[in-house]
Amino acid sequence: MAALVVPDTQGARSYRVHVPPGADGPLPMVVVLHGCSQDAAAIATGTRMNELADSEGFLVVYPEQTSAANRSGCWNWFLPEHQRRDAGEPALIAGIARDVLAGAAGVTPDPRRVYLAGMSAGAAMASLVAAEYPELIAALGLHSGVVYRAASTVSDAFAVLRRGIRDVEGSAREAYAGMADRARVMPAVIFHGTEDRTVSVVNGDQSVRQWLATDVLAAGGSLRADPDRPTRVRQGRAPGGRSFTVRSWDDVTGRVVVEYWRIDGMGHGWSGGSSAGSFTDRAGPDATAAMWQFFCTSARG
Repeated sequence: MAALVVPDTQGARSYRVHVPPGADGPLPMVVVLHGCSQDAAAIATGTRMNELADSEGFLVVYPEQTSAANRSGCWNWFLPEHQRRDAGEPALIAGIARDVLAGAAGVTPDPRRVYLAGMSAGAAMASLVAAEYPELIAALGLHSGVVYRAASTVSDAFAVLRRGIRDVEGSAREAYAGMADRARVMPAVIFHGTEDRTVSVVNGDQSVRQWLATDVLAAGGSLRADPDRPTRVRQGRAPGGRSFTVRSWDDVTGRVVVEYWRIDGMGHGWSGGSSAGSFTDRAGPDATAAMWQFFCTSARG
C-alpha cells in the first residue's frame, strides 16, 4: 500500500491506499476505519479487503489514527469536538477521501461510488462521517459499532459499550439533523456478534433501528420501514461453523436500505477475517465479501 500524509487542524495524519493491479478508473473506493489498537496494516490484513479489491477492482483507503490524538489509537467518536461537520476527525476523514478523489493516489476514483466501512471505534466514527457528509458517502458498513453520537464523554462511552443508549429515536433524529439540507437515504449494512463482550450486541440492534429511522426521515415520506418487520429474514451457517441471521429492509423499489448480520456466538472480531490480523473471527461469514456485495447492490448508481 502507498503511504500518504494529509494535514489537518490537529497536526497530521497518514493514510494508506491500496490500488488494484491494472487499475483503470474511474474506480469505486472503500474507506476503511480501523478499531482501537489497530492501524491500516492490521485492519487490511484482518479484513482481507485488499485481496477482494484486487479481484473486484476497487480502491481501498485506510486513514490512521495517531497515539498523540488517542493513546489507544481509537477514533474519538465519543467527544463532541469530533461529532460534527467541518470539525475534528470527521472533517479529517472526509478530507482524506476528497484528497484521493482529487488524484492523490495517482488513479481516478468514481465520486459516486465512495463507500465507508469501520470496525468498533472505526464503525462509531463511520456513522458520524456518513451522517455529516452524506453527499460524499454512497453507503455505509458498520462492524461491531454503536449508534450516531452515542456518547459525549469517556465515561459515557464505556457505559454505551456495555448497555447501548437510552434514546435511539433521538439519535436517529440527530443523525438526520446532521445531514441538514444534504439529507438522503444512507444504505447501511451492519454486522455484530451475539457474544461480543467489548461492544454489546445491543449496540448492533440499536444501530439498525437508528439508521432505519434516520433513512425514513431523510426519505421524506417515501420510505416506510418497521425495524420489527424486515422485508426478508434468512438464516445460514458459515463454512467456519458459525450460524447467523440476516435481516433486510427494502424501499418501495426493492432496493435494500438496511441489512443486519447477527452472528451467533461471535465475540469482538471481524466476521470471516484472517487470523493473521487482529480482532477477527475466522468461523463467521465473510463480512468483507458481504459488505462489498451490499455496496454494489444498494448504493446509488
